[in-house]
Amino acid sequence: MNYLIDNGLLKNRIFRHVLYWVAFNLFFGFIWGTYDCNFSKSIIIELSLLPSRILLVYMTLYYLIPKLVLKKKIVSFLISYCVLLVFITIFIQKPILWYVVRPYYLIDWKEEDYLSVISVANTLFDINRAAIIPLIVAFYRIYYTNQKKLLILEKDKLKSELTQLKNQIHPHFLFNTLNNLYSLILKKSDKAEGAILKLSDLMRYMLYETNLTKVELNKEINYLENYISLEKLRLEESNNINFTSNVDREYKIAPFILIPFIENVFKHGVTDYRNNEPYISIIAKNNMLTLHTVNDKRIKDDEDNGVGLENVKKRLGLLYKDKYSLEKRETDSQYEIILKLNLN
Repeated sequence: MNYLIDNGLLKNRIFRHVLYWVAFNLFFGFIWGTYDCNFSKSIIIELSLLPSRILLVYMTLYYLIPKLVLKKKIVSFLISYCVLLVFITIFIQKPILWYVVRPYYLIDWKEEDYLSVISVANTLFDINRAAIIPLIVAFYRIYYTNQKKLLILEKDKLKSELTQLKNQIHPHFLFNTLNNLYSLILKKSDKAEGAILKLSDLMRYMLYETNLTKVELNKEINYLENYISLEKLRLEESNNINFTSNVDREYKIAPFILIPFIENVFKHGVTDYRNNEPYISIIAKNNMLTLHTVNDKRIKDDEDNGVGLENVKKRLGLLYKDKYSLEKRETDSQYEIILKLNLN
């Protein structure tokens, strides 16, 4: 194994193993010694049985677990462990007890006790207790390692999704924006210059300002304002977007965590041929951010909204874990979203 190459790690591992066996023998030597107050005899018996116990523990740790458990062959592991346990009990532990320990310390043992069911069962339990703690530690390390790998994979996936989100603009949005800019330029409208600057700011933020895991909330809100302004270029004058923001001080937030909700407002609730007034509110106060959106509900939007919300929930779960709440309300004509983030 690669980790054995590290001499310091190897020394530390050996020390911990030696410490375990010393503590194990002293503990049970003391326990059994209390029965006849002969502690030296009990410790000698424990030491005599050490080879069989060591064989069981290290055969399990360094052969059965790597060959079976790590390959998800749990049933095969349980069967193999039981076979190994019985084999060591009958052919190693019992002979040591009978021919080495018994003549000096277990004189009252009778010959019929050698392979009796009760005697074998007691020996099975005796040798198995030496493996309990090492197995618990081994399985915990496997679980911990798997959870750590899973967390790394989730973070890598999240990073990939965020990078993808940063490096792309929805083609439909970009096409409409450029088309509207072209129209404004042809008309020599005063709005053209401002719209170009907003698009430039939006793309600059997407490409350069979000390399960190957290960004300034005010910058994120400014990005949303630019996005909304550019979306409004394609709408009729009668389409009023009610957007408000109120931040009591500077906060940090994960980049692009709010934009999916704003995109959904325009994707599902705003059209260039129907008058409506979607509501978007962002309030950050006392370390708590609240995003509130209300928009009209179009026909056949249920499935798209559901899938979109599920994807957002996954990101929120990875980034904020139990520090957020997401509430969705809907009627026959409206969608309402309330997102609360603990920014502390």
